[in-house]
Amino acid sequence: MITIYWHCLGMTEADETFVNSALKELAQHLKEDPIKLPISVKRFGDEPDIAKQVDAILNRLNDPSYTFSNYAADILYLFLKEGIFKEGVTPKLLVYCRPDSQIANVARRENPSALYGAACGSFAAVYRLDYKVTIWHEALHLLGADDCYEQDNPRKKKPHCKCDENIKKLKDAAEKAKEVHRTKKDS
Repeated sequence: MITIYWHCLGMTEADETFVNSALKELAQHLKEDPIKLPISVKRFGDEPDIAKQVDAILNRLNDPSYTFSNYAADILYLFLKEGIFKEGVTPKLLVYCRPDSQIANVARRENPSALYGAACGSFAAVYRLDYKVTIWHEALHLLGADDCYEQDNPRKKKPHCKCDENIKKLKDAAEKAKEVHRTKKDS
Protein backbone atom coordinates (compact mmCIF):
# COMPACT_ATOMS: atom_id res chain seq x y z
CA MET A 1 0.00 0.00 0.00
CA ILE A 2 1.30 3.43 -0.92
CA THR A 3 0.31 6.19 1.48
CA ILE A 4 0.21 9.87 0.63
CA TYR A 5 0.28 11.81 3.86
CA TRP A 6 -0.96 15.37 3.71
CA HIS A 7 -0.37 18.31 5.98
CA CYS A 8 -1.74 21.85 5.99
CA LEU A 9 0.72 24.51 7.06
CA GLY A 10 -1.04 27.46 8.69
CA MET A 11 -4.36 26.76 7.00
CA THR A 12 -8.00 26.58 8.11
CA GLU A 13 -10.20 23.59 8.84
CA ALA A 14 -12.03 24.27 5.55
CA ASP A 15 -8.68 24.02 3.72
CA GLU A 16 -7.98 20.72 5.45
CA THR A 17 -11.36 19.38 4.36
CA PHE A 18 -10.68 20.53 0.79
CA VAL A 19 -7.23 18.88 0.62
CA ASN A 20 -8.50 15.64 2.13
CA SER A 21 -11.40 15.51 -0.33
CA ALA A 22 -9.18 16.27 -3.35
CA LEU A 23 -6.62 13.60 -2.45
CA LYS A 24 -9.28 10.99 -1.67
CA GLU A 25 -10.89 11.66 -5.05
CA LEU A 26 -7.52 11.23 -6.79
CA ALA A 27 -6.84 8.04 -4.83
CA GLN A 28 -10.18 6.64 -5.93
CA HIS A 29 -9.32 7.33 -9.58
CA LEU A 30 -5.91 5.66 -9.16
CA LYS A 31 -7.47 2.56 -7.58
CA GLU A 32 -9.55 1.99 -10.71
CA ASP A 33 -8.56 0.75 -14.19
CA PRO A 34 -6.13 1.12 -15.82
CA ILE A 35 -3.81 1.89 -12.86
CA LYS A 36 -5.23 -0.18 -9.95
CA LEU A 37 -2.82 1.46 -7.50
CA PRO A 38 -3.16 0.32 -3.87
CA ILE A 39 -3.13 3.78 -2.34
CA SER A 40 -4.37 5.48 0.79
CA VAL A 41 -4.51 9.07 1.95
CA LYS A 42 -3.85 10.05 5.54
CA ARG A 43 -3.80 13.37 7.36
CA PHE A 44 -0.35 13.86 8.83
CA GLY A 45 -1.86 15.68 11.78
CA ASP A 46 -3.01 12.28 13.02
CA GLU A 47 0.66 11.89 14.05
CA PRO A 48 0.81 15.05 16.25
CA ASP A 49 4.41 14.70 17.50
CA ILE A 50 5.72 14.16 13.99
CA ALA A 51 3.50 16.93 12.60
CA LYS A 52 5.17 19.37 15.02
CA GLN A 53 8.58 18.29 13.74
CA VAL A 54 7.42 18.70 10.12
CA ASP A 55 6.14 22.21 10.96
CA ALA A 56 9.55 23.06 12.43
CA ILE A 57 11.27 21.92 9.23
CA LEU A 58 8.82 23.79 7.00
CA ASN A 59 9.04 27.00 9.00
CA ARG A 60 12.79 27.53 8.64
CA LEU A 61 12.38 31.22 7.93
CA ASN A 62 15.74 32.52 9.08
CA ASP A 63 18.04 30.53 6.82
CA PRO A 64 18.10 31.96 3.27
CA SER A 65 20.41 29.14 2.13
CA TYR A 66 17.77 26.50 2.90
CA THR A 67 16.60 24.92 -0.37
CA PHE A 68 13.52 23.00 -1.45
CA SER A 69 15.62 19.83 -1.63
CA ASN A 70 16.76 20.53 1.97
CA TYR A 71 13.09 20.45 3.00
CA ALA A 72 12.64 17.14 1.14
CA ALA A 73 15.80 15.56 2.62
CA ASP A 74 15.01 16.66 6.18
CA ILE A 75 11.46 15.32 5.95
CA LEU A 76 12.69 12.00 4.52
CA TYR A 77 15.22 11.77 7.38
CA LEU A 78 12.40 12.44 9.86
CA PHE A 79 10.35 9.63 8.26
CA LEU A 80 13.32 7.28 8.65
CA LYS A 81 13.99 8.32 12.23
CA GLU A 82 10.35 7.98 13.28
CA GLY A 83 9.79 4.67 11.48
CA ILE A 84 7.07 5.93 9.16
CA PHE A 85 8.15 3.64 6.32
CA LYS A 86 5.38 1.07 5.94
CA GLU A 87 5.69 -2.20 4.03
CA GLY A 88 8.96 -1.17 2.40
CA VAL A 89 7.37 1.71 0.43
CA THR A 90 8.65 5.25 0.92
CA PRO A 91 5.87 7.42 2.36
CA LYS A 92 4.89 10.55 0.47
CA LEU A 93 4.09 13.93 2.01
CA LEU A 94 2.07 16.67 0.34
CA VAL A 95 2.01 20.01 2.13
CA TYR A 96 -0.70 22.56 1.39
CA CYS A 97 0.40 26.10 2.24
CA ARG A 98 -0.20 29.74 1.45
CA PRO A 99 1.33 31.28 -1.70
CA ASP A 100 3.31 33.70 0.48
CA SER A 101 4.74 30.98 2.75
CA GLN A 102 8.49 30.49 3.04
CA ILE A 103 8.31 27.11 1.35
CA ALA A 104 6.43 28.55 -1.65
CA ASN A 105 8.94 31.39 -1.90
CA VAL A 106 11.88 28.96 -1.80
CA ALA A 107 10.30 26.72 -4.46
CA ARG A 108 9.62 29.66 -6.82
CA ARG A 109 13.07 31.14 -6.20
CA GLU A 110 14.72 27.86 -7.21
CA ASN A 111 12.32 27.11 -10.06
CA PRO A 112 10.47 30.15 -11.45
CA SER A 113 8.12 27.87 -13.42
CA ALA A 114 6.87 26.32 -10.14
CA LEU A 115 4.06 28.85 -9.98
CA TYR A 116 1.56 26.81 -7.97
CA GLY A 117 3.44 23.84 -6.53
CA ALA A 118 6.66 21.85 -6.52
CA ALA A 119 7.84 18.32 -5.79
CA CYS A 120 11.15 16.71 -4.89
CA GLY A 121 11.39 13.00 -4.20
CA SER A 122 8.76 11.99 -1.66
CA PHE A 123 7.86 15.59 -0.75
CA ALA A 124 5.56 18.05 -2.53
CA ALA A 125 4.18 21.49 -1.72
CA VAL A 126 1.01 23.01 -3.17
CA TYR A 127 0.50 26.74 -2.78
CA ARG A 128 -2.29 27.43 -5.22
CA LEU A 129 -5.37 27.52 -3.07
CA ASP A 130 -8.80 26.05 -3.82
CA TYR A 131 -7.79 24.21 -7.02
CA LYS A 132 -7.76 20.44 -6.75
CA VAL A 133 -6.00 19.93 -10.09
CA THR A 134 -2.81 21.41 -8.63
CA ILE A 135 -3.07 19.05 -5.67
CA TRP A 136 -3.51 16.13 -8.07
CA HIS A 137 -0.62 17.32 -10.24
CA GLU A 138 1.86 17.45 -7.37
CA ALA A 139 0.55 14.20 -5.85
CA LEU A 140 1.15 12.45 -9.18
CA HIS A 141 4.75 13.70 -9.09
CA LEU A 142 5.08 11.99 -5.70
CA LEU A 143 4.09 8.76 -7.45
CA GLY A 144 6.66 9.19 -10.23
CA ALA A 145 4.78 11.02 -13.00
CA ASP A 146 6.72 13.61 -15.01
CA ASP A 147 5.59 16.97 -16.33
CA CYS A 148 4.47 16.93 -19.94
CA TYR A 149 4.85 20.62 -20.60
CA GLU A 150 7.75 22.92 -21.32
CA GLN A 151 9.06 24.69 -18.21
CA ASP A 152 9.22 28.07 -19.96
CA ASN A 153 5.73 27.69 -21.48
CA PRO A 154 3.29 25.53 -19.49
CA ARG A 155 0.78 25.65 -22.36
CA LYS A 156 3.25 23.92 -24.71
CA LYS A 157 3.46 20.14 -24.53
CA LYS A 158 6.93 18.57 -24.57
CA PRO A 159 7.54 16.93 -27.95
CA HIS A 160 8.92 13.75 -26.35
CA CYS A 161 6.31 13.44 -23.60
CA LYS A 162 4.02 10.46 -23.73
CA CYS A 163 1.19 10.21 -21.24
CA ASP A 164 1.40 6.44 -21.67
CA GLU A 165 4.82 6.52 -19.98
CA ASN A 166 3.34 8.22 -16.92
CA ILE A 167 0.58 5.62 -16.79
CA LYS A 168 3.22 2.88 -17.05
CA LYS A 169 5.16 4.45 -14.15
CA LEU A 170 2.01 4.47 -12.03
CA LYS A 171 1.25 0.86 -12.97
CA ASP A 172 4.83 -0.10 -12.05
CA ALA A 173 4.38 1.64 -8.68
CA ALA A 174 1.17 -0.36 -8.19
CA GLU A 175 2.95 -3.63 -8.98
CA LYS A 176 5.81 -2.80 -6.61
CA ALA A 177 3.39 -1.99 -3.79
CA LYS A 178 1.47 -5.23 -4.42
CA GLU A 179 4.71 -7.25 -4.49
CA VAL A 180 5.85 -5.76 -1.17
CA HIS A 181 2.44 -6.60 0.29
CA ARG A 182 2.62 -10.20 -1.02
CA THR A 183 6.14 -10.63 0.37
CA LYS A 184 5.05 -9.33 3.76
CA LYS A 185 2.05 -11.70 3.78
CA ASP A 186 4.25 -14.68 2.91
CA SER A 187 6.75 -14.01 5.70
